[in-house]
Amino acid sequence: MSHSSEQSSALTGSAQPAQKRSRWLWPVAIVLLTVIGTVIGNRLSDSRTGQVISIFYGAGFLIIGLTGWWLLFSGATLRRRVLVLTGVLTLSAFAAISSVREVWFEGDMRPHLRFRWDPPSAAELAEQWLAENAPATQDGGAKTEATQPAANTTDSTALLTIAEDDWPCYCGQSSNRVIVGDKPATDWKLNPPQLLWKHPVGEAWSSVSVVGGLLWTQEQRGTQECTVCYNADTGVELWRREDTARYQTAQGGVGPRSTPAVTDSAVYALGATGILNSLHPLTGQLIWQRNICNDAGSEMVEWGMSGAPLVWQNTVIVDAGGQNGKAVIAYDRSSGEIVWASGSHKAGYAAPRIEVIDGRSVLLVFHGDGLEAMNPDNGQSFWMYPWVNQYRINVAQPMLFGNQVFISSGYDSGCVLLDPARLTSVPNGVPRPAEVWSPTRSLKLKFNEAVQLGDHVYGLDDGILACVDVKTGERLWKGGRYKYGHVLLWQDLLLVQAEDGYVALVRADPQKFQELTRFDALTDRTWNVPIVHRGRLYARNASELACYQLP
Repeated sequence: MSHSSEQSSALTGSAQPAQKRSRWLWPVAIVLLTVIGTVIGNRLSDSRTGQVISIFYGAGFLIIGLTGWWLLFSGATLRRRVLVLTGVLTLSAFAAISSVREVWFEGDMRPHLRFRWDPPSAAELAEQWLAENAPATQDGGAKTEATQPAANTTDSTALLTIAEDDWPCYCGQSSNRVIVGDKPATDWKLNPPQLLWKHPVGEAWSSVSVVGGLLWTQEQRGTQECTVCYNADTGVELWRREDTARYQTAQGGVGPRSTPAVTDSAVYALGATGILNSLHPLTGQLIWQRNICNDAGSEMVEWGMSGAPLVWQNTVIVDAGGQNGKAVIAYDRSSGEIVWASGSHKAGYAAPRIEVIDGRSVLLVFHGDGLEAMNPDNGQSFWMYPWVNQYRINVAQPMLFGNQVFISSGYDSGCVLLDPARLTSVPNGVPRPAEVWSPTRSLKLKFNEAVQLGDHVYGLDDGILACVDVKTGERLWKGGRYKYGHVLLWQDLLLVQAEDGYVALVRADPQKFQELTRFDALTDRTWNVPIVHRGRLYARNASELACYQLP
């Protein structure tokens, strides 16, 4: 019995180390499988955003896997498992709270940490400057007489005069991102653009609208969402309208993301939470106000209400979203009363636009679930093309080639050309247009607009400039890592606003990519659409607004 007992003890002793070794093989396997899965996800994705998202998923699976192993299969005592897990969570939370001041993201969703010992960010410095230097408001309108231009008057009957070369709304008068006027010189190293003025602004991803000597944009200043009017020649603030509202997320940033639409008698500005203001363009006096989300019975979309208001005849049209038959709403320009409401869709992020298709004015609305063509007079739906990506995020405006419509989205979606002249009946639904060519990933416009010249589209394909033949959908070239900026067309030139703040000129040539010149316009992350008005470049981001005279 003694000999048998010794043998049993020896076997038990040898089994215990083997069991311990096998238990510790599991975390090694979890790490290896996570790394392999992440690498495969990166290889399969053809976009930088998809690659970053795969890393996020990999990190999440790694944390969940190791936590599950430690709690269920590590073999440690219950007390030890709880103490170790609690200690790790507590130390991690303490380290994050005590050291990290802010997390911000690039356009491809790469995260960055700003620590408490880092110097203030550009946005924080801008907020401090505005708190100390911005003039006080008076009824959402005028400032002291010293800041008023000659044209600014409290007469509510005074009207603006909008010229053909003015830029009164998002992406220009025709919303096609085309710069009017003579091309600039391209020897910017020898003859660089001249800075006329630059100053801080409140956070926002809005663009600017310019008519004559006045400029309008939208900003977040503390708890106030603002529409602001500046002297376009000097940068002096003339008036601002404030509403108590604030949009903020780590990935999406802070503030409004729409752009004011300016007419001779009103400025229409849509805030991130759905506040739609009609303001007098010269004084900022409130004419009427609505909340489009309340009117539609919808919720604010994840990244904030973004589509700029569209002025069509006597109405202002917005994409409000929702499932209550009021996804698209047309308001009376003068009174703010609802003229018509139509549709049930998740809101997109693109500005509605009007195009003439086959001799008929058509309202194009890029919802979160597809492109809809509507009668702008009453909201009747002509046709609907389903177009859904993983996150239901459609941002870039559709583009018209003859009577055919080109659309594109990011998040691995791609692009397609539609022919509304060939409609297919859909059971229990509106007709669907035929595809000229099947969807392709040759161009993926994440939250960037593209431009067209002849039969070619030029845009940032998930951050890299690309040229696509619209007749075939074939990508002809790809070059220039400008990341998630924007592109304007200037005759045969592309003016590219890079996400990193610099501005470049690129030849609009379907044969090859050729950058001609560049200069540093801004110094921080720039997701805002620039404009060029009468030879002046107006560029802004979440912290500063600058005006340059182009050579």
